[in-house]
Amino acid sequence: MANYSYGKCMRVLDLFVRLEEGKIIVKSEAARQFGVNERSIQRDIDDIRAFLDNRRVFEPQDERRIVYDRVRRGFVMETEEKNAKI
Repeated sequence: MANYSYGKCMRVLDLFVRLEEGKIIVKSEAARQFGVNERSIQRDIDDIRAFLDNRRVFEPQDERRIVYDRVRRGFVMETEEKNAKI
């Protein structure tokens, strides 16, 4: 993807899909791809985290979480089960 003119909604959805596909989100790379700054990407990730937290109210079995993986230097989606193993 090369500097598409995405609005915030499309950018957040794109990041969410990437995370669900098991991809790593590196803020600097995502910021460059979407033509925004890293703070915008951080806010997008925070929005996805809030969405998943709110979803758990109605779907307690949904254990997905967004975590920062220091080894891979990016954000990934994990389940609560995986977090317990770390």
